[in-house]
Amino acid sequence: MTDQQTALKRAAWATIAIGLIFAASALPALHPAVHLFLQIAHWPFQDVPSDLGVPVPLLVAIGGGLTTGFGGMLWALGHCVSPISQEAAARVTRIAAWSWFCTDSTMSVLVGAPMNVALNAAFLALMLVASRPRNVQGDASLPAQ
Repeated sequence: MTDQQTALKRAAWATIAIGLIFAASALPALHPAVHLFLQIAHWPFQDVPSDLGVPVPLLVAIGGGLTTGFGGMLWALGHCVSPISQEAAARVTRIAAWSWFCTDSTMSVLVGAPMNVALNAAFLALMLVASRPRNVQGDASLPAQ
């Protein structure tokens, strides 16, 4: 394994852990897990109530940033990885998409927003359909060898 692979895997696990903690903190019993982060993010105001009722704009901004980052990752997979290996690009997309979908949808149901699962399913379908390996143009007309 290269140093880059090791570093990427460590960064991935750290990011996954933070994401899962953040997602789980949507449950009222776990609000303290994210409260300190939100207080720091709102510095110097430090007026985040312990019930997490006020920082909705921050959470929307974070969610929008993560969604944009996910879109950037998909673009990079299509631009940089797919020309080298369509299967690798599809595999990365499947892992990322299903990880996001299962976490987001589970927490959405647990906090009383089951309709979000349907909205998530539309994004999931978009990602999975777009990432399917396809024949290179012209391959269908080539004779079998």
